[in-house]
Amino acid sequence: MAANNKPLDYMALSQELDGIMAKLQSEATSIEDALSLYERGVVIVKDMDEYLKQAKNRLNKISAHTGDL
Repeated sequence: MAANNKPLDYMALSQELDGIMAKLQSEATSIEDALSLYERGVVIVKDMDEYLKQAKNRLNKISAHTGDL
């Protein structure tokens, strides 16, 4: 779960990360803004990784239960 305890929305995180990447590639982005965007991007990547770990755990549990059939 994200640091703010809201459920993770992988697609929303992915879209936000795409927006950050586009801004970072823009020549109009200041160094300070780029650093802030980078920091946010790192948080998003960690949240996305956590989401994928949770999904994998759920799949493993499902597989364990269906293996018992």
